Amino acid sequence: MVLFLIVHFFQDYFLNYSNAIIRFNLWDTNLFFAVASLIICVHLKFFSTIKNLQPQLGFIYLPTLFIKGILFFIMFKSSVFNLDVLSTTERLNLIIPLFLFLGLEVYFIVKIIRKIEV
Repeated sequence: MVLFLIVHFFQDYFLNYSNAIIRFNLWDTNLFFAVASLIICVHLKFFSTIKNLQPQLGFIYLPTLFIKGILFFIMFKSSVFNLDVLSTTERLNLIIPLFLFLGLEVYFIVKIIRKIEV
């Protein structure tokens, strides 16, 4: 959640500083990425406690990327995907949080899997 606040307020500061206009709600898109990553990490932490699922955690994680993408499309179809062309600023304000939360997600997943192997 700290990363969510840092990302959001940094984006907000940058947009105000550069007088850029974003045609979708940054709070909602950032919140989606943060909550989706949190849910994935919590579920994989829970699955790591089940002995039969421990060797399969990496394979369980892979479909979550596609599910997250599909849910993002469904939730933001009218606000993001309805726009004909995204400006560079709008693209960056979608891609940067996506990769930051994905990186944090992978970091925690690797920690969970390494803890099991020890």
